[in-house]
Amino acid sequence: MFRMKELIPHSGKMSLLDKVLAYGEDWLDAQVEISATTMFCDDGKVPALVGIEYMAQAIAAYAGKNDKENNREISIGLLIGTRKYSTNCSFFPVGAVLAINVQQIYLEEKGLGVFKCKITDKDKKILVQANLNVYHPENVKELLTNE
Repeated sequence: MFRMKELIPHSGKMSLLDKVLAYGEDWLDAQVEISATTMFCDDGKVPALVGIEYMAQAIAAYAGKNDKENNREISIGLLIGTRKYSTNCSFFPVGAVLAINVQQIYLEEKGLGVFKCKITDKDKKILVQANLNVYHPENVKELLTNE
């Protein structure tokens, strides 16, 4: 099993997920346990909108897993947008253990993709779900420079 820091280009406090639980050809499950020291935690809770970043980082872990399996260097991807976002909560309380599932539903050769994502609690209740649109360009440095 891969460790999270092996799969995503995030570091320090911005690496928000704790671990990869499982993965397959077109999906990945990750986990985060909310604590008082969790990034974005205020007054014992993390806003549910942070779930979008949890899902995006799980997609990054999925892409990193694919890079590792194909002997490629971990590369940067971009979150383009969110569609069909819905939530059954306004925050994640300290002590919550969240499972983040991402499943690729579309990927084109030029790097545009769509993932169906959900965050569930320990009882498998869906807390947040959304489709995330992502872009994984061949050369992100070239894309991000003004030259």
